Parts: sequence; structure tokens; C-alpha cells
Amino acid sequence: MNIAIVFAGGSGVRMGAGVPKQFLEINGKPILVHTLSLFEEHHEIDKIYLAVLEEYIEYVWALATEFHINKLAGIVSGGATAQDSIYRALKKAKEENLNILGITVYLQDSCILKAARAFLVFKCLEELGEVMKAEPNVQDIEDEKFDYDFSLVYFTKESAEKVKAAIENVSEIKEAVVGTFKVQLEGAEEAAHEESVQTAEKESKPAKKTEDKPKAQAAAATQKKPEKKATSKAKPAIGRTVRVDIEKLDVLMNLVSELIIAKNGLVSSSATNEHRNDNGFNEQIEYLESVTTNLHESVMKVRMVPIESVLNRFPRMVRDLSKKLDKKMELHMTGEETELDRTVIDEIGDPLQHLIRNAADHGLESNEERIALGKPEVGNIFLDAYQDGNNVIIEVRDDGAGINVDEVRQKALDKGTITSEQAELMSDKEIVELLFRPSFSTSEKITDISGRGVGLDVVKTKIEGLGGNIECKSVLGEGSSFIIRLPLTLAIIQALMVELGTEKYAIPLGNIEMIEDIPLEDIKHVQTKEVINLRGNVIPLIRLDNLLDVEPVENEEESLTVVIVRKGDKQAGLVVDNLIGQQEIVIKSIGNYINCSKMIGGATILGNGEIALILEVNALV
Repeated sequence: MNIAIVFAGGSGVRMGAGVPKQFLEINGKPILVHTLSLFEEHHEIDKIYLAVLEEYIEYVWALATEFHINKLAGIVSGGATAQDSIYRALKKAKEENLNILGITVYLQDSCILKAARAFLVFKCLEELGEVMKAEPNVQDIEDEKFDYDFSLVYFTKESAEKVKAAIENVSEIKEAVVGTFKVQLEGAEEAAHEESVQTAEKESKPAKKTEDKPKAQAAAATQKKPEKKATSKAKPAIGRTVRVDIEKLDVLMNLVSELIIAKNGLVSSSATNEHRNDNGFNEQIEYLESVTTNLHESVMKVRMVPIESVLNRFPRMVRDLSKKLDKKMELHMTGEETELDRTVIDEIGDPLQHLIRNAADHGLESNEERIALGKPEVGNIFLDAYQDGNNVIIEVRDDGAGINVDEVRQKALDKGTITSEQAELMSDKEIVELLFRPSFSTSEKITDISGRGVGLDVVKTKIEGLGGNIECKSVLGEGSSFIIRLPLTLAIIQALMVELGTEKYAIPLGNIEMIEDIPLEDIKHVQTKEVINLRGNVIPLIRLDNLLDVEPVENEEESLTVVIVRKGDKQAGLVVDNLIGQQEIVIKSIGNYINCSKMIGGATILGNGEIALILEVNALV
């Protein structure tokens, strides 16, 4: 369990506001809320404890409810000094049955890889509890900016003896001195109080001076393993994990991207010059292509992170929602080991949180309703992640009431979102998609959980911004399912290169279903829109030259080249002038250079140096 302790008990006032500075508002939120939100969104934090002025405790609880600070587990009254606030917050953590330990680790003088040994110590400690503070700080330890010892403040439910044994099981550890912080308010002497406060401020260096040291040293004599044996256990872990800054990976990825562009240039050159019949030259290109493909795959594997790091926070959130809504519910998760690009991982947490909150509030019935309907009293929310080709699917579903299409249609009519004529023509699926419209909500009342109409539209925008899409399936009385489809990577993709007039465009291969030659006489018109009937499916046609304002090519042929693309259950046919072929392309951001467009997902550099724009299928369909 990872705990954050926030000390905000200061009474200082700024700018004549009449309130402590931590309660001054910025962008409609008190400064303290901005701070707590950072911890709330951090996937490695499980609980937050807060020290504030006593008269503000109820106010802060109200703020936590209003701004969805669900991880806030306890608030204590701050003291007259900063030391008192620290002292009381530590006591609150102690009440959670956690041992607060001061640890000093001594490395052998012969140790060469100090940072590696420190990393192994941190790794074994993280399995037993939470490192709250390190001296020197973690960054300095990773950079080997320390002598042969470092100190920690450590929260754990395990005994000091077990923690000590775990540390000393790491090779090249000379000694681990473990002392216990004794946090006692009632009946504590002033000197003991001051000592515990000072110990907390110095991040456990004084642990060597505590009365527990003789006991700890005695335990070391009996528990310490033979060094040779410890070495054999630790060796496999040395090369297993390396921490790498994401910026360094981005640099490596850019270099791979440039290599692929150079490879594409050679391929283009071989097709147009005297080397086209040179077998040796072609063999070298094939070899280069094999190397670049393997290198790209290896770099991508390095960038991939298990989605587990995002999902870990949801079980607690569901437990909190269960209490708040007074509904019995359980969260079932599968596929935590599924890997996604780090860039996607960082952004997907909030959309999933929205979907789970919706499932708990809107989807699941109350306990009484479920019993009356013959359902189990405990509602179920399922979160499944799995890989499907070059995509990762994340599905959030529940076994609740499902979506009442008639109710959504009526709500849309009442709000003026659609007209009565549109309502009659729209299918059930199109009606359900209205839920993704901004400011649209079916909730009768606004609560701290939902009802504001700012949930699903944000989810859709976020996911489409990552190059993915979301669709909703629902059966009335049985439950709803929200299916998110995300690309494995955002950097290098396979694409179909096409021509529109004199311009070249790329269509991501993952969105393409098929390519068809459609005779002109097969094109029909429905409500002034062009459609084709392809093997029983009515598919709308999109004239890309009109949409992108490209000078059309005079075509006297009797058929059109149509690329059939899919977004969820929707299909569309993109009319192109010519097909160039499949190619591995590097996605480059176009920033603010082109304002148009959600239709353009980026650009790529072709082998001959030309620029081709990448079409965003999710915006076209």
C-alpha cells in the first residue's frame, strides 16, 4: 500500500484574503484541491492523509466530495507548528496498523555498482511496504551520488526483523540497521515527542541511535545469510530490470524512425535507377529492411508497459463507490499483463475511471431493484484488456439495467439535441451514440459522481486523440458494454499509400477492411448521399478530393477505386484516384501548422523526401 501524507496545517494568509493560503482559489479550485488531485491521479498512490487547521476539516471533506478526491482516507488537525502537524499525521498512519521504520543500509566497501545494489534494496522493500523518504534522495542514489550508506523512512505491516532480513539478503550489503519510530500522543514525554519529530525530518539517519539498534544488530548476527548464497539469489535480478528515462527512449525511437525513412529512400531509389536489376543491391536492401524491422520491434517492446499500472487503482475506487452509492458491487479484471505504449498508458487512466464510475452509478441497479428482478444482489463490473492484431481492446461492462433507448431519445428531444424527424429515422445504435455528445446526461439529478454531462464526451475525445475509438453496446435489463480500441504504438505504423490528384496520402492499415473496384452504375443515392451496396451492406461513399479540397483528376474510367474502412461497427468507402502500395511510415506531428483538421492525424516523410499527410479515419467515418 502506498500512502501520501500532506501537511497543510499552516495558518498563513496572503493578499489580505482572510483565509489560509492553501485555500485561496486558482481556476475555481482551492490550491489544496489542485495538490490533492495530483495525488488522486497518481496510479501508485492508494491513500492520502491530510493535516489541516481543525476548523477547516469539515470544509476539506466537502471539497473532497465535490472534486472526487476518493483516495482521501483521513484528515487530522494540524498543530501549532509544522513539527506538530508531521507528528499527528505520522500517528494517523500508525493507526492504520503500519510500522514506521527508520532504515540505514550500509554497502560493502568493495561494492562497485552501488546504484544497482540500492535498486535491488528498493525493489525488495517495495514488495513489503512503501518507502516514504530517502536520504540522499532517490535521484542521487540512482546517479551514485552517495557514499556507502543511505537512509530511509519506511511504512510497512511487516516486522522490523523481516524487513532487515530481506535487505541483507541482497548481495554486497554489509549491514542494515532498522529502528522503529514510536508515535504516541497520550502519555508521551516531551523529549520523546521531539525525538520522533526530528527523526521524521532527517529521514531516518537517527535510526542508528535509537534504542532498537542493539536488538537489530543482534538479529543481524543470527539472520544474516552467507554472502555467497545471497549472491547466487540476487544475480538473476541484476540484468532483468533497468530504469530508463522516457526521453531517452524517445530519442532512440526518433533514430529508428530516421533509419526507416532512409530505408524507404533506398527502396524508392532502387526502383527508379540503374540498380533495379542489381541483385546484390536488392539483397542489401532486403537485409536492411529486416534489420530495421527487428530494431523497431525491439524498441517498441522497450516502450511497452503493462496496463496493470493503470488498473491497480480501480479496485479501491469501486469499493469507495460501493459505500458512497450504497450498492453492493464487485470489480472483475482480466488482462492486466496486456502491454501498451507508455504514451497511451499515461493518458488512458481518466477515460477508464469515467466509464467505471458510470457503470457503478448509471449501470448497476440498487440492491433492492436487483433482488426484485431476480438478479444477484451484488452487481458486477468487468474490465477486460486483450490484444487484437495491432490493437489493444479494453472493455468495460456491467450486468446492470442497460441503456433505455426510448428514454435517451426522449431526453434528446427535450433538450433539442435532435428533431422529431431525426428521432424517427435514427437507429437504436445512433440514439445510444448521443450519450457521447457534450453536455448530454440522462441523470435526473446532479451528484458528486455523475449527472453533469461531462463524462462520455471527454472519454471519446481523449481516446480519439490517441488514435483509437470507442463504441457502446447495450441490452436493456442485461447490461452495457463500452469497447475501447487503441493502437499498440503511436510512432511507426503500416499504412496504405494512395493518390488524390497530384497529392499523396496515407491511410492506417489497421482501419482498412478491403479495397474494391466499384462500377459507376452501382453507386446509388440515399437522401442526396452516395452509397454502395456491397454484399448486402449499405456503405456511404466519401469523396476525399471534395473533403480535402484537392483538384480532382478527370477520370473517364467506368469504375472507382474505393478503400473500405471501419470505425467500430461503422463502415465507409473512401474514393481515391490511385493506389501506391503498403508502406511502413513514421508519424510526425504537424503541430499547429494545419488548423483544419481533425481529418489529418499527422504527416510522414516518404523515401523520395516528399511529405504525405496521414488521414484520421476516426474523424472521417
